[in-house]
Amino acid sequence: MLTPPASPSLPEVHRTEIDGVPVFWTDQPGRLSASLLFGVGLAHETFLETGITHLVEHLAMRRVRTTRYENNAATEVLHTSFDVTSGPENVVEHLRRVCVSLANLDTGPLRLERGVLLAEERGSEGPAVTAWLPSALWFGNRAFGLAGNVQLAAVHAGPDQVREWGARWFHRGNAALVLSGPPPAGLRLPLPGGPPRQPVAAQPFDLPTPAHTSIPNGVVGCALVDWTAETACAAGILIHRLTDRLRHLEGLVYDIALDHQVVDPDRAVLGFGTDVPDKHAGRVVEAIRAELAELGRGGPTEEELSADRAGLAEEIGSREFALYRAFDAAMSELTGWPSAAGHQSRVLAGLDPAAVAAAARDLAARLVLCAPERSVPRDLPELPGSPLPAPPGREVKRALVGATTPRNYRLVVGDDGLSTYFGPGSSPAAVVRFDDLAGVGIEHTDGQLPILHLFGRHGGAITVRPGDWRGGRALVRDLRARIDPAVCFETPEAMRMFEQS
Repeated sequence: MLTPPASPSLPEVHRTEIDGVPVFWTDQPGRLSASLLFGVGLAHETFLETGITHLVEHLAMRRVRTTRYENNAATEVLHTSFDVTSGPENVVEHLRRVCVSLANLDTGPLRLERGVLLAEERGSEGPAVTAWLPSALWFGNRAFGLAGNVQLAAVHAGPDQVREWGARWFHRGNAALVLSGPPPAGLRLPLPGGPPRQPVAAQPFDLPTPAHTSIPNGVVGCALVDWTAETACAAGILIHRLTDRLRHLEGLVYDIALDHQVVDPDRAVLGFGTDVPDKHAGRVVEAIRAELAELGRGGPTEEELSADRAGLAEEIGSREFALYRAFDAAMSELTGWPSAAGHQSRVLAGLDPAAVAAAARDLAARLVLCAPERSVPRDLPELPGSPLPAPPGREVKRALVGATTPRNYRLVVGDDGLSTYFGPGSSPAAVVRFDDLAGVGIEHTDGQLPILHLFGRHGGAITVRPGDWRGGRALVRDLRARIDPAVCFETPEAMRMFEQS
């Protein structure tokens, strides 16, 4: 009897400490790569602060960026990274200069960097819908839900606010260094001191699932799941099965995207979907439900489990995977959450097909299917337009002439907030309470009163244009009197309607 091959082992990650900063490294050949990480990103910001971490990153890089060797910086959901690849001497000097720049942040070029951020945003398509929609459903206009938001800090953040943000987050108590080789001689990280990590302070909403909701185009599945090796395996197999069916057998789609964002030590928001013409959306929805149900009933095949394991085993020997393992260990240090090593070891040892089937059933029970109105599955309940109940109030009449809202769009205004509806149904499309305001965009026009864009922390977004409603000017004046000026901001170009009021 042949002995099965031993499971490949994960690359070893070494840990040390330099100037109070934990350092994680693997022994890889070639040029030295380094990533100085800070445990702050988009999820740590508020709605009005969106983009402020990115602004600090840009200001810090102005003093160190060079074309002599490879270097860059990036702001992500949970971290900010300053990266460099070169010879040891260049890496040592670059990291030292980054630390000095952060410790003495120069906000003189703030106006210029605001413009750079806005230009960067105009030239970017932003995150895919499978990345931002699940987070927005479960977090609203807070934390992870800000992934698709406009970078408002580029519009209104002042020098003092930017410096305070830099001092709060960019220090050795919230830093970690990742290296592709042993720490080079002379490496110093002269960062200021600071408190240990500060976790993201936002819990996901308790949404009733399974459910459906409408989106303008495409089909997306969203779920808040227990993030286990079995769940990841079930999601991967589902995508493979859907790709075989919808692309290779039916010719309806090019590919199926899959994204996930870990949101606490045990859970992740998961998104998968495809851009498809409306006339085919119903068939895609049907395929998702059928394939997920079949995976939950019969579980994965031996071939599917072997392919999942073989895919990971093939990656393990690469330089990129070794660097990822060091990065993953550093992020575990910064977040306090488990690293992915446990999941990877379970996959390599072999997953139980019954446990993968159970994970598929759990995914089906937590799924929100998003599709155009005509293609949503009617046997599933509709997801409420807001986790908050709609406040009571009076319905405002649509203007007879000059209204830009759809004819079946209704606005209800009460003492506690606003809600909107499509058609005669009682389920609101959006709810914004005055005590839950995340921010209010003021869009000045060539009329006498501005357009108001109201955003709630729980995810609602309602635009009030005076010309859309009978008594609209009085309505806008009344709303402005109720709103704290501290939550107001000049509406950036990306939010504007460019309409007369």
